[in-house]
Amino acid sequence: KQWYQRRVAITAGVTECDITEFRDYTQVCLDVHRCNSRIKTGTLSQQILAIKNRLRNVIIKSLAEAPNRHYYQGYHDVSLTMLYVLGERRAAALMSCLCGAHLASHIRENLDETSQQMKLIVPLVSQKSVELADFILQSEAGTMFSLSWIITWFAYVVNSEDTIYRLYDVFITSPPLMPVYLSAAIVLYRKHRIMEVECELSSVHQVLHNLPQHLPFDLLIKNAVELLNEFPPEIIKTLPIKQHQIMLQVPRFGYLDWSRNWGGKLLEYANTPAGIAISSSFLVGFAAFALSVYSGRFQM
Repeated sequence: KQWYQRRVAITAGVTECDITEFRDYTQVCLDVHRCNSRIKTGTLSQQILAIKNRLRNVIIKSLAEAPNRHYYQGYHDVSLTMLYVLGERRAAALMSCLCGAHLASHIRENLDETSQQMKLIVPLVSQKSVELADFILQSEAGTMFSLSWIITWFAYVVNSEDTIYRLYDVFITSPPLMPVYLSAAIVLYRKHRIMEVECELSSVHQVLHNLPQHLPFDLLIKNAVELLNEFPPEIIKTLPIKQHQIMLQVPRFGYLDWSRNWGGKLLEYANTPAGIAISSSFLVGFAAFALSVYSGRFQM
């Protein structure tokens, strides 16, 4: 409690001059100006202006504490949720706390750490449905569909404020990777809808990206917690990031079982769509290499 009170005092000490001189001040103002979709219909124009000014203050006060904190587009969605629930002063203090914990990966100079987190979704999916994971990998859709989910804690894609508050309660009281687990739970829940579309990049990305508004989030939260308990962060963080390695390291048999009977499992994996694609790429590359060596002997 004392630490939190000190944090409130620090953020309260940021002046208007400090705010206007903030490194990303212009971009913050642009994003705050565009956040009308989350302001209740019928709100008076003067009230809208006041909300936006308070939101700007929450964002900059929480980020201006340390030079290594960088604003990203989506931070304003998280900040607005906190502002609605806590008010300006406490929202700024809580956002500052989250910058040192749950949001730390997103406020770097770039989103490399965030990208690595997104790439953990398919390994989690493969633990429960290797068929679905193979389908996503074969389509080459990647995991960019989940970017707005993770960096805004779903506030950008969920319309119901009550649902957003429910999700934020879960995220704040869970490990920082909980949005990744929830993303995997959503993908698994929508398995049949995803696999109805053609297995190619644009179709799969679109069906993944377009999140339905009436999902059973209480059930999905339960499923995400079960994934967290079964495959905690210390396990999934050790998984390789490259997409072509994911299925090798996290086969349907489970991450910890890979060391047993690895020869037989490798042969079985080679018969899957992802395994066939990898084997074909290797053979083509090896043939090209052998041809270049063979041609070089005659040129000499």
